[in-house]
Amino acid sequence: MTAGSVSPPLKTPTANLGSNGGPRPPAERRAGGHGPTLDDEASFSLPYSCALREGREPEPAVDGAHSPASWWGEYLPGIRHWEDVTGRAAPPPTEIGLQGSPRVTARWVEWLMGLPAGHVTDIPGLTRGQQLQILGNGVVPQQASLAFAALLDLGV
Repeated sequence: MTAGSVSPPLKTPTANLGSNGGPRPPAERRAGGHGPTLDDEASFSLPYSCALREGREPEPAVDGAHSPASWWGEYLPGIRHWEDVTGRAAPPPTEIGLQGSPRVTARWVEWLMGLPAGHVTDIPGLTRGQQLQILGNGVVPQQASLAFAALLDLGV
């Protein structure tokens, strides 16, 4: 990673993230006339998920300010920037799902949105699908703050 490196953007979490039939290869989703979801990108584009898909253990997380660089591929500059902004390492982006393939984790989506750890994922009784629906319907606090400041002409 070099100074000024830029990552491609990740897709926005959506309310149907946990209920749209699971991740599919992004090219397959595009061929069907749809854009890939965050679950598609995380499950098929990240080195972490590729290791899971191949039956290998990804490099384990360690206590510290950053997650392992080997997890992120081309998204590393953006992940590192957000880890620095949030003050916490990114959690694993995917886990093995019920069908035996990687699927996006609610904890990673929560982290991507800049929410405190456990803000949604530690609410008792919520399924993964419900957590992802709540997160997908949620607001990124930093964006809301900027929007309110602009609307109130308070400056930033």
